[in-house]
Amino acid sequence: MATSSRRTENAAAKAGATSAAKAAEAPAASASSAPAASAQAVPPPIAPLPALTLRQVQYFVALAHSRSFTQAAQALSVTQPALTAAIRQIEFLLGGRLFERSAHRLTLTDAGTTILPLAERLLNAARGTFDDMTSTFTLQAQTVRIGFIPSVAARLLPVLGSLREAHPNVRFALSDLPNSELVAALARGEIDLGVGIRDEADEAGHAANTEGFRCDDLFDDEIVLVARHDDPLASAGAVNWAQLTERDLAVFVRGNVSDSLQRTGGSQNLRLEPKYRMEYTEPLYALVRSGLALAILPRLYTLHLHDPALVALDVVAPRVTRTVALMSLVGKERGPQVSACRDWIATHLAT
Repeated sequence: MATSSRRTENAAAKAGATSAAKAAEAPAASASSAPAASAQAVPPPIAPLPALTLRQVQYFVALAHSRSFTQAAQALSVTQPALTAAIRQIEFLLGGRLFERSAHRLTLTDAGTTILPLAERLLNAARGTFDDMTSTFTLQAQTVRIGFIPSVAARLLPVLGSLREAHPNVRFALSDLPNSELVAALARGEIDLGVGIRDEADEAGHAANTEGFRCDDLFDDEIVLVARHDDPLASAGAVNWAQLTERDLAVFVRGNVSDSLQRTGGSQNLRLEPKYRMEYTEPLYALVRSGLALAILPRLYTLHLHDPALVALDVVAPRVTRTVALMSLVGKERGPQVSACRDWIATHLAT
């Protein structure tokens, strides 16, 4: 019995010693693990994106433009039930109806009309960004989308050529557009930069001066007269508007020259009504060569006029000009290449 008691006491003593040793080691182990825990701090949570997909947005835009489930489904290469289900899902996620449906008609609701330009801008930005992402593995460059009115091409394109020489990785997607379409394309996000006319009296020019648009004035382009070299007016260095009231005038069918002509005539109490409106430069010049009309157009169009049969004359009293501006969306640059391109154009094209 004595022997058994001693064995029990010895075991208890050993167990107590072991427990004490573990207790002594625990603080040290805890202290050594503290730096590792602080080094692996939990990152802040990332807010989840909406469940709305770009493909669903594309379905909405296609249907909004076609106003037909059948036509939109064919254009998108999907079945009509799939398109219908996608539109219902979009309306559920956004919290309201986008279309009013009847037996023979499909129209946008007020909410749908408001959302459409936002959806178009999202898709255009996504396409441009995807192009930039893929170009990282191909051209190692970003494509800058630039729209411009046709008359500025002779001055703008050499500037872009010098930019390409200085920065070979820059690529351009170029579109020549009437001024109204230029401003609209910029607002929809289809282009990054626009070189066009800032004219507050023009609807497009007024839009370009609204909040969200940035306009950097580049230079003034004067309105001039193109006449035959043997025309009585050609011997003078300049003509005044009053001398043109009895002559047949020709202008471009697009652009703001016709509006400028009417405003000038109104301010001077003169009747300046164009008789001919042409789409392109050559038919306009052909009217002058044939003696049928005098052409009123921006000076930019005459920079490369090397026809001995025609002369360009200043028109005074008053001189009429239009302001060429570099347009962009405030805070909407897709990357540093766009900002660098805008700054280069502003520096090298401004006078």
